[in-house]
Amino acid sequence: MKAWMRLTGEDPLQLVRIRDDAFAYADLSDGFLRLIVIDGDFETDFFRIADALLEAGGEFMDVGANHGLLSFGIARRSGGRVRFHLFEPNPKLQTSIAKSLALYPSMQVQINPMAVSDKDGTVLFDVDEQQTGASHITESGALPVPSIRLDTYIKEKHLDRVDLVKLDIEGYELTALRGAENALKTRCMKAIYFEYFEKCLVRVGPPSGLIDFLDSRDYEVCFCRVADIQTQGVSPTTTIKRGLPGHGLPLIPVRSRKIPAMTDLLALPKENLVGI
Repeated sequence: MKAWMRLTGEDPLQLVRIRDDAFAYADLSDGFLRLIVIDGDFETDFFRIADALLEAGGEFMDVGANHGLLSFGIARRSGGRVRFHLFEPNPKLQTSIAKSLALYPSMQVQINPMAVSDKDGTVLFDVDEQQTGASHITESGALPVPSIRLDTYIKEKHLDRVDLVKLDIEGYELTALRGAENALKTRCMKAIYFEYFEKCLVRVGPPSGLIDFLDSRDYEVCFCRVADIQTQGVSPTTTIKRGLPGHGLPLIPVRSRKIPAMTDLLALPKENLVGI
């Protein structure tokens, strides 16, 4: 497909189906994004969990939005009940997001062309032209971009709760959470779905540091993906309390269990969970 686009001069930014009748634009010169077209299956675990947690609507933060595909996948089903906050510092991707947004005229959304970090101001951002999802904050020799703490953003937008935060920022998840100390303390953040990728997490510290940080703030980190739960060899042990969004989601706390080197995990306030 990439060779064909070079030969024909076709725009690599193509409309792709995310799920059901949800579509958005993605750069198909990116090998990872081409898998959306090839496999016909995209982030089914995330959407299952997001649908449950956002069933009644609320605030969704897409931190490391890339082309915004997860947000647009939610938006098609949300019926206008969800308010979206996308964070993406890559200028090329901001253009792509804007093009997709034209397909969703009723979507309540704030596009934030900035990185999420533990400081307000500026950070250096290394843009990977071959695989945009691999772009990340770095210490030197990269593009300066605006940065913001989630605590600052939440205060500026007068948010009293964020129903779901998605974090996928190539190892800097802990850095972002350090900038959300108040949101964690006050339980403003009701659920955090984040990438756990040891190869990237070591950019900031030992991978276990991310789990320990959330545990020390009384958030339970859980296996939430179907394959991870099946691998544990036991039935799900935990769910969200009755009466709260997401009740019935099957979960297994990761404590004392081996975590795959690359997966997605879900963190929730411990007091909002119950055994099953």
